Amino acid sequence: MSKPATQSPDGSSTSGSDSEVCFHAIDDAEPIYRYGPDGYHPVAIGDRLGGRYDILHKLGHGSYSTVWLARDETLQRLVAVKVCTADASPRESEILSLLKNLSEVDDDDAALGRSMIRTLINTFRVNGPNGTHTCLVTDVARCSVDVAKRSGSYAPSTLPVARAIAAQLVLAVAYLHGKGFVHGDLHLGNVLLRLPPEFHSWSDEELLEHCGEPEVERVQTFDDKPIPPGVPPVAILPIWFPMARINKLSLSDAHIVLADFGESYRPSEESKLECCTPVHARPPEAWFEPTKPKAFSSDIWTLACTVWATIAQRSLFETFWCTEDTVTGMQVQALGKLPDEWWEKWDARSKDFTEDGQPIRPDNGPVHTFDYQFEDAIQEGRRRYKMETMDSAEKEALLAMLRPMLAYRPEQRCSVRDVLDSEWMTRYAMPDFERMRAWDDSRTKKSDRVH
Repeated sequence: MSKPATQSPDGSSTSGSDSEVCFHAIDDAEPIYRYGPDGYHPVAIGDRLGGRYDILHKLGHGSYSTVWLARDETLQRLVAVKVCTADASPRESEILSLLKNLSEVDDDDAALGRSMIRTLINTFRVNGPNGTHTCLVTDVARCSVDVAKRSGSYAPSTLPVARAIAAQLVLAVAYLHGKGFVHGDLHLGNVLLRLPPEFHSWSDEELLEHCGEPEVERVQTFDDKPIPPGVPPVAILPIWFPMARINKLSLSDAHIVLADFGESYRPSEESKLECCTPVHARPPEAWFEPTKPKAFSSDIWTLACTVWATIAQRSLFETFWCTEDTVTGMQVQALGKLPDEWWEKWDARSKDFTEDGQPIRPDNGPVHTFDYQFEDAIQEGRRRYKMETMDSAEKEALLAMLRPMLAYRPEQRCSVRDVLDSEWMTRYAMPDFERMRAWDDSRTKKSDRVH
């Protein structure tokens, strides 16, 4: 019997069975070693799940799920089916169900943020060789903003598009916080670009015409050992829906939805000590106050990092090799010295900083202050692409919004209400968001006249 594998140093995957099996890594595919007891459920093109969802293609994968493009034979439309690993927590299903019920009593202001939260259409379970798997059915998204940026070689988006995406992200978090929930895993990998409405009704022929046949790679083991039970013979690579490069993305295509609620929680009902966001976006209390419960203020820090990453060509605190120490070093360069008790706890401080928090630069390299990163990551790329850049007034408004979101101490951070009321949101981001909505209203009216 095969068991879930562990990652080997050479990038392959090793099972823990009596006869050890190693798999060749496949770019853009899920780790094959996770097909085993309590792991992924093997899904193939043409399968029917839940009695009504015909699998057409793969959309992607995460640590605890694979996500599939399916046709809902009942509704006759395309949907996304997220098939969770057998050992996945039921939290996401529970949170989305709660949010769906709570949304029935939303007022108009709350409904604005609710539209950016992924809607749960259906849930069901499937039994397979690796266990019992919860399946979540939602609308299909185009891709994450992170994938769009990577596919576009990290070219900058236009400022109107970046502002509109950032505005929606803030509205979504404001909605969640207003309902008493912390998202718990904010980053651009969980911010999805919506698929245009007309794509949802594509026929199989139209899907084939626009996206091509599913691309598959044969699963291979080292030493040609037999593929264990519960492991698919081929890996299916994710679909790519047609879209413009990120720097050419139009305002009308900038609609987003916030996804992945597997780390979400209600601080009023449970305490959570862990923070599972990527290291570069993780708030400092995750390292320096690990025994204190996390709350809305942790979301505010990661929201600031995600807003920055939306506007800039790279993340605010990301380094080539992200570790707690390298990220903390970037934070100190941008925000200044840590609170005294945290500074004393940080053993690696003497490597790159003097005791009063000044960077040590033996090679005379740049200090990654807010101003330096603003010019390097937000302005310079737009100049290179001959795009509009931020003027000094907008820069001042953006940094004035971000600084209180990035206060070191959680209790000193601003609330999401303060972010909504900030000058940058009201004067710069929300107007482009409203222009995006106005364009949609105009397109809907034209469509209604045609029909």
